[in-house]
Amino acid sequence: MTNVAPTRSIGVLAVIGAAALFGTSAASVNLLDPAATAPAIAAGRLIVGALGLVAIVVITGPGRRALVRLWQRPLLWLMGLAVASYQSLFFFGVARTGVAVGTLASLALAPFLAGMLGWWLREGAPGVVWAVSTVLAVVGMALLTLGDGQARDVVGIVAAMGAGASYAVYTVLGVRLTRDGESATNVLAASFSLAALVTIPVFIGAGIWWWNPQGIALLLWLGLATTTLAYLLFGIGLRTLQPGHIATLNLAEPVVATLLGVVILDEVLGVRGWIGCVLIVIALGILGVADRGRRADAIERSRNQRPDEAVPA
Repeated sequence: MTNVAPTRSIGVLAVIGAAALFGTSAASVNLLDPAATAPAIAAGRLIVGALGLVAIVVITGPGRRALVRLWQRPLLWLMGLAVASYQSLFFFGVARTGVAVGTLASLALAPFLAGMLGWWLREGAPGVVWAVSTVLAVVGMALLTLGDGQARDVVGIVAAMGAGASYAVYTVLGVRLTRDGESATNVLAASFSLAALVTIPVFIGAGIWWWNPQGIALLLWLGLATTTLAYLLFGIGLRTLQPGHIATLNLAEPVVATLLGVVILDEVLGVRGWIGCVLIVIALGILGVADRGRRADAIERSRNQRPDEAVPA
């Protein structure tokens, strides 16, 4: 049991690492500016990312049988549909509202939805520290992205909020499936492959927009880096953290997205925006330290138990 605390700490760092990779998605699309619609880009990302995840599972050998078994589970199909919905609605919302506002709208409600849905499905109550850190992070996101007086695209914001709800659903379902004993990598490969199948017609219907150096580079980055690699890291969090905590830690994504906008796309970040970034970082730090401390306390209590009081692992 001595490895519980490091495992949880690694889970926190892994989810933040995944969020950092997620945060490069919108900036890379804006930088390479492909001649494609948001649904087509989302479909291409899913297809390439799913191929990467499935390849990793197939190489492991036993993973092939796990995929077949998972594809027979209704929860996995629901998770796959939520994955496809998130990808399509996120890029659609960002295309209409901009990187910062689209990311805010898609992620602001996700921690609350994931925490409450996970609680309802008996994955554990998120806790007071989670609530405080989530509120602090969302306030930081609001300072980061709102308040400039510009008119907002209502349709785009609604689409982005739908993406956030989809994110909450597939996070909670992913946690539930891993708690049932399934490998997180297998769960993600199975769900993303289903999502890719759903979006193949969209990708084909968009033509060969990707058949140029910029398009190929974009697909490889979005698929292999921000999907395959990012969700391998995300899977570590599924095994060790509660759904609400995962969603809150993922709020590192808009910080990365905004900073990339400033550095690469020459966007301007005012004082309010920098304060928002700091608040989000503080919120993530509070949640990460609290998780580590709680697990350390659990280990200490376990060490102090009398042998006859020990609970089997």
